[in-house]
Amino acid sequence: MESTTSVSKGVFLFPNGFKRTKHLKKKSKQPLFESIFKKEPWYMTFKSNWNIIEHQLKELHEQTYSAMLNDVVNYVKSFDQTCLYDSIEGIIPSATLLTGVNQPDHVNQFLALIHKIREDVTPHVAMISSQDAQTVKHMVESAVSQLIHGQEYLDDSADESMIEPTVRLKKSQCTMRSLLNWYQSTHMNTSPKKLKHAPPKKILVIIMPDFESFNCNILQDFVMIISSYISSLPIVLIFGVATSVSALHKSFPYHVSSKLLIKVFHSHPSHVYMNQVVENIFLTHTSPFHLSGRALELLTDVFLFYDFSVTGLVQSVKYCMMEHYYGDNIKTLCCNREKIEETVSKLKSDELENIRQLLSFRPFLEVQDCETKIGLFEDDNFFREILSKEMHKLHDYLHSFYLCVHMLSALVKDLPKNLLGKTVREIYTKCTTEHITETQPYRECMQLIGFQSQIKMAESIKNALKEVNSVLQTSSPVKPLRSTPSKTNTISVKVSNDLGQDFAKLIRIHLLTFLRQIESANNEGLILGNANEEQEHDLDTDVAPGNRYKLKEKLLKATRVERVQSEFEMVRSRFMSYLGEVFARGLQPPRTQTFHELLFFSDVASVKKQIVGSPRGALHLALNNPVHYLQCSCCHLPSPESISEWLPDVSIAYKLHRECGKHINLYDWLQAFAAVLRPDEEDEERFQDASLQARFTRAVAELQFLGFIKSSKRKTDHVMRLTW
Repeated sequence: MESTTSVSKGVFLFPNGFKRTKHLKKKSKQPLFESIFKKEPWYMTFKSNWNIIEHQLKELHEQTYSAMLNDVVNYVKSFDQTCLYDSIEGIIPSATLLTGVNQPDHVNQFLALIHKIREDVTPHVAMISSQDAQTVKHMVESAVSQLIHGQEYLDDSADESMIEPTVRLKKSQCTMRSLLNWYQSTHMNTSPKKLKHAPPKKILVIIMPDFESFNCNILQDFVMIISSYISSLPIVLIFGVATSVSALHKSFPYHVSSKLLIKVFHSHPSHVYMNQVVENIFLTHTSPFHLSGRALELLTDVFLFYDFSVTGLVQSVKYCMMEHYYGDNIKTLCCNREKIEETVSKLKSDELENIRQLLSFRPFLEVQDCETKIGLFEDDNFFREILSKEMHKLHDYLHSFYLCVHMLSALVKDLPKNLLGKTVREIYTKCTTEHITETQPYRECMQLIGFQSQIKMAESIKNALKEVNSVLQTSSPVKPLRSTPSKTNTISVKVSNDLGQDFAKLIRIHLLTFLRQIESANNEGLILGNANEEQEHDLDTDVAPGNRYKLKEKLLKATRVERVQSEFEMVRSRFMSYLGEVFARGLQPPRTQTFHELLFFSDVASVKKQIVGSPRGALHLALNNPVHYLQCSCCHLPSPESISEWLPDVSIAYKLHRECGKHINLYDWLQAFAAVLRPDEEDEERFQDASLQARFTRAVAELQFLGFIKSSKRKTDHVMRLTW
């Protein structure tokens, strides 16, 4: 018998000298969607545009939270072990970070904080969630394990040199005593020979991002345990509070809160950050993708009424972009202005025909002569040339449209009643859905602006100038005017028909002119003196004694003083008429522009089904007609009310329970269930089958889990129906 042959079957291992490497490089598989469509023009355009938006979002996130993160890091850095920890005995330094109620966005915020602390202060950071703190023991084990071994799942890209080579401890061995021993052996080396080369002492930071979700008693015990070790271990606590500081004081009694040295830091509320994202990234002429007013209103309503998650809002915009670009190469024209000619030249004849079928192309075609119409339909090269020109005009329109929206927002945001809204997104929604200059709220806002004082109007013009300058800075640097505009009372302002950057520059010049005229204008009106003298003369001579009627008329004429408008009022009236001309020209709705469908996404119905789901309707459809989701021939029904034995058990039970009243007898329900599954067998044979009873029990349990039925206390053999 050979050495590897045995009566019992087995596996014999022969080492062949192969050594497994410690770090195997995993091949990054491309997503299926990208591997299929990566060469399609529409997908390449979508990918490049979304990369631009992601880069802008990252920069805005850093700008928004950089000040708050720096304050927290400086606070943690300020606790020097050599002086502060010796002077304050038993007191734990702690920071309370008020983050708001947008829980889905907290992860990125705290990850950025951990990365900042590891870079500037200490590599020893632990983040404990409420799920890891079911008991005090679990909470201590999680904190000690992360402080000693690092937190690789939070920072996979961390340098291995930051994590000191130590023997990994088991979870059960991670106690405060082991943390103290590890810290003394690592950072408390006071040997005379190694004193000069001893590593600096490092603070230990413990972060609890979801403070309200923790058990109060567990938190109190954890704080008291750390307080007993604070003289030997420099620990700093950071609490993430979503509501208010009162939640912290309600959770900790006095004997616990007295052990905490609390400092509060505020972050931006979620709705403020959402407005910054929408106004600075999506509602600008530099954005490669544009939302219609109704689509933006839908996304903001989901944000305000559901989750307060900016991350969810951004992902919803991404879904809108995917819906806009998917499978349609003519949407490649939704790109940057520099790529228009290149993109138009790559369009095929069938794609040009799809552009001709757009609804906005018909009004443009109707105003052309016969020869031009024939050329637009028969000559593809001529149509490409016209298409390129119209796309450039559309981008000029976008430049002026967004400029006027921001200008109007700067002028009306401080008006009483907020007739047009407080934010840019509200005004944008109104401007894209209707001719806003023809609405009554717009007229009332212009009337209120016309009633403003000299100082207030100058301030409003300065706010509008800031918006104009910021728009011009994104396209080209604004140079100061060399010559000061002349101050005249007979200035005639005409609005140029050309939109785009030249339109913005003209607005800037005229606003500067009006600003200087208003600031230096005289606000005192003139009264005609000759008329007053004549009236006084009439009063003295013409009034007969005893004639009350004539005396009353003369007195009324004396009160009617003919007054000439002041210089400020004349400038203000010209400024209001100029604003009316500018907004009438620049705030035309996007639907009035040719080929607006290429840049604006307006299919709200298809997106609403995906973003604002209706779980109850989806459950009813899935249980009543399973073939809609399963796409199988066996579940096909002649009518939605019919029942087949090939349907899933839960679907059969659901259809049968809909035929019952408020209380359902389980025995009758089982009989009907068995009759559907075994129509050819007799009743006794059906009920003897244990598998059929088990299938029915499982189907009933699934319906109870979905919330369609519940057990009834009135009758033990009945269940109560919860839907009607």
